[in-house]
Amino acid sequence: MSTKKQLRMTMKMSSGKEMTLSLMDPKDGLTKAEVTTCLQDVIDKKAIVAGEAYPVSVKDIAIQTVDTEKLA
Repeated sequence: MSTKKQLRMTMKMSSGKEMTLSLMDPKDGLTKAEVTTCLQDVIDKKAIVAGEAYPVSVKDIAIQTVDTEKLA
């Protein structure tokens, strides 16, 4: 069995939709405040654009753990 962690960051977009960014293997001890600070910088600089929409706020930040077990 293998276990993988994934940082999932969901932002509200100017279009009213949501965008989720995922990063594999986040560092241990990562805090919500650290991630929020980085995402706020992305929002302030409009560093991500999807179509004509850009992120306007942070909706959710979570670390997801997935266990994978191969069947015999």
